[in-house]
This record gives sequence, structure tokens and C-alpha cells, in this order.
Amino acid sequence: MTRRPVPPAGFTLVEVLISSALAAVLMAAVLSSFVFLGRSLTRLANRQTLEAKGRQALTYLRADFALAQAVKSGTTPTSSSVTLTLPAGEITYTYDSTAQRLRRQANFGPNPDLSLLQNDTCVCTAFAFSYYTTTNGTPTSQVTAGVEVPYSIKQIQVNFTLQTPGTASPATQSTYDVVSSRFLIRNKQAPDGT
Repeated sequence: MTRRPVPPAGFTLVEVLISSALAAVLMAAVLSSFVFLGRSLTRLANRQTLEAKGRQALTYLRADFALAQAVKSGTTPTSSSVTLTLPAGEITYTYDSTAQRLRRQANFGPNPDLSLLQNDTCVCTAFAFSYYTTTNGTPTSQVTAGVEVPYSIKQIQVNFTLQTPGTASPATQSTYDVVSSRFLIRNKQAPDGT
């Protein structure tokens, strides 16, 4: 009887290299999908934070504008500042572009000084008030055309942009743009002719 030679057990070098290359490609695909999902979830969480801060500010603005009797006489409303007269007192909203926040200051109530649209995960990069008359015109002065006239302002609209701070990874940064509806100053007193 002749004995047949038994082939050696194991894999050849070519088989090992091919299987290692395939495993590396598979692992890279799995790892990149995990990284992508992680960034997407972080971006989604950032977007949710920005939306929550925007809604919080709009809640304060909506409540104050609904109670407002007028834009305070003797003030000059600008795109970054307005003072409202309410039955309980006065409220001033001021956007500080250096600090990137909206400040609400009231001379009454439990929270007289609030900082809105800013925290460690959110900054306000742009903000503007827009003013309108009852006929949707621009309430400008007859003498100085660039100056808004407080007593003719009946509607106010707010525009702002929120972003995650620059310290966040560029891959997870989010931006949230808001254009509110026009807030009608409902309690505005009718002019008495004086």
C-alpha cells in the first residue's frame, strides 16, 4: 500500500491576506456608520436645544406683546431694542450683539432681568425687531424718515438666528432661523386726539 501525502493543515498566506482585507473593509464600514450615527444624534440634540431656546424666548415675547398697551412714548424703537408699556409696568427687550443674547428687563414681576437666547449650548448670532402700522406700513416719522414712531406701531415681528457655539465640532454644529408671525399689540389705547 502506498500512502498518500496528507496536505498540511492551515491557511495559505494568500488566504490570510484576503480574509484580513475583507475584515478590515467590513470593520471600517461598521465604524464609519457608528461615527455617522453619533454625529447625527449630536446634531439632532443641538437642533432640539436651539429650538427649545427659541420657543422659550417666543413665549416671553408673545405674552408681553399680548399684554402691551403700546410701545413706550418718548423711546426710539430700533431693530435691536424696544420698550413696551404694560398694565403692570414697562418691559424692555434689548439684543446685545457682543454677548449674543436677548435681554428682557421689567420693572415688575418675579423675574425682572432675564437673559434669553443664550446658554452654554446656544448663542444668538442675529436678531431684529420689525415694526408695522395697522395698515402694514412702516411707522416712520414725518420729520426724520429713519426714526420709528412709537405711537403708530401696532404690530411687531421678530427675526433671529440661533447657533451652537463655535467651540462645538463643525460636524455637529446646527443653525436655527426664526421668523415670528406679527405680534399684534391688542391692548393699544385708541388715540384721544390730544
